[in-house]
Amino acid sequence: MRRFVRWLRLFLSGISSGLFLACTLFICSASAANPAIVIESIDVDRTAEGSLIHIRSKPVFAFVTYTLKDPDRLIVDPVETDVQSSLTQATLSGTGLVRRWRIFRKDAADPASAVDYISFELTQAAEHLVDPAAEMVVLRLRPKGAASLTREPIRQSSQTPPLPLPSPAEEKESPGQPWTLEGILDFGLSRHRPVQIAQQEIELAQMKVREARRALYPAATIRTSWTDGTASGVGFSEVSSGVQLEQPLYYSGRLMETYRQSLVNLQVAEKRQSKVKADAALEIAQSYFQLIGARMSLIAQEGLLEQTEEILQKSRKRFDQGLLTRLEMLNVEAQANQGKFQRLTAENDLTLAQIKFFQRLRLGPDAVVEVPDQFPSETQVRPIDLEDAMRLSAQYRPDIQVNSLLVEFQEYEERIAKGKGELKVDLSGFIGASGAAFQTETLNLKKDYFVGLKATQSFGPNSATASATKTQTSPRLGQTTVTDSTVYSGEIGILSQLQGLSEAQQARIGLEKARNDLEETQATVYQEVQEAFISYTKARLQLEYAQQKIKFREEQAKILQAQASLNEALPSQVLEAILKLTDEKVAEVQALTNYYVAVAKLNKAIGLPGYYR
Repeated sequence: MRRFVRWLRLFLSGISSGLFLACTLFICSASAANPAIVIESIDVDRTAEGSLIHIRSKPVFAFVTYTLKDPDRLIVDPVETDVQSSLTQATLSGTGLVRRWRIFRKDAADPASAVDYISFELTQAAEHLVDPAAEMVVLRLRPKGAASLTREPIRQSSQTPPLPLPSPAEEKESPGQPWTLEGILDFGLSRHRPVQIAQQEIELAQMKVREARRALYPAATIRTSWTDGTASGVGFSEVSSGVQLEQPLYYSGRLMETYRQSLVNLQVAEKRQSKVKADAALEIAQSYFQLIGARMSLIAQEGLLEQTEEILQKSRKRFDQGLLTRLEMLNVEAQANQGKFQRLTAENDLTLAQIKFFQRLRLGPDAVVEVPDQFPSETQVRPIDLEDAMRLSAQYRPDIQVNSLLVEFQEYEERIAKGKGELKVDLSGFIGASGAAFQTETLNLKKDYFVGLKATQSFGPNSATASATKTQTSPRLGQTTVTDSTVYSGEIGILSQLQGLSEAQQARIGLEKARNDLEETQATVYQEVQEAFISYTKARLQLEYAQQKIKFREEQAKILQAQASLNEALPSQVLEAILKLTDEKVAEVQALTNYYVAVAKLNKAIGLPGYYR
């Protein structure tokens, strides 16, 4: 039996020593095989929507981006700790949104120290998009869709949180100045609850990044205990305190994969917020344009009513003088009543448009928000081409970006699940002091420590574990010498990794679902772009047709009015011409509404608010 125990001890000692040596050699060789990352160049170019940043390095480094204010800056923070560069800073001109960039180092006094982060100073607040590239870091910048405003449509206290609705007294206040679409979008998005929830999800993702990064470093625990008791009728005390450390030495890259996955998850949260903003902005813009259209229609109907009242009064005088037949007079009165009915209908349409508009802004029915009486002037500077819109949507649409990132997220998930069955080596240790003594003795504390190494490897549904622990403890009750021991252990788990196999399979299925969702999203986005382009083309044709009809009706009304002044045309004929002219003006307003809504849908479809105007 003693020979068997001695043989088992030697066997486990050999396994543990060999495993420790192999892991040490592997880790050292892996560290030696990873050369320092060198940033070779930083280029900034002007683009139609903003700026394009290229950071060339060998090899490409992982990074985290975030923005700062006062002044507006974009920070590129490398994940790796050994990033070198001979570059320092550059002041730029004619590069769009970037004014200058600067490299900050870990040791500011040493120009040869590693890069800490890269700061890009911006000319204004901007949002950025990370483009996947095999040989460089590519960042696309464009101004934020909602401009900063100097006045608020609804005055509120600065202490009031953005989520609750304002009080009726606050809602009744108005700046007395028409609001542009950009101002309405800024105000509406600031009150949109899903946007604020998406911001909270971004903050949660940032916490997950910190959590994943923390797992790469040692975990420290301060332990202390005090025990009072009785043994053989005599009281005793035991004291122990110290620091316990745990460090993952080698996890087959799983911890780094988890960290990089958390960075992808952060980008997913940011793009989801962009998607929520785009959806909400389209609803607000659509209700905004419909409200303007309703106001323009009402103005047209009010102009019609004034003309009908004037013609009606003149017709009554002529009828009293016996210059008009009763049939003609009844016809004029019917047309005048039709004008009143159309005006009442326009008022109801305006009321409904206001209700919908206030709902989009999360305002009560008593709110007062001034909007223009006319659509903004058409400032189209670039042609709207379907192929160009398709290309832009594939590059900038948040839906596609989110699903592309989810595919990358699931790829990391698959590698992480597979890595759970690979070699895993942990180092743990404790250092402190402890002591035990009867009440009749003096309690003296002496040094305690232990160092342990544990390695785990799965093979199929089974697992093998080997560990070695070196322990030294101070004398306990009844002992006079220090206990010094080395323990070797090993175990084989039979069918203990079935859960790991199922997790790996689940990750593979999740990856296939993410790829399928990406394909479906791309198809849906392309269809949405085509539908928006068709709606835009149709609205343009309707607008041209309505404008042509207005010219015809205006000329017809002028001729009939001239003939009526010569008693060659009846008042009902003039009034009918004016009614038809008003109908064509209302049709033009509807066509303009459809046009601006179609452009807003097209901008949302390509993922670039305000790109087409």
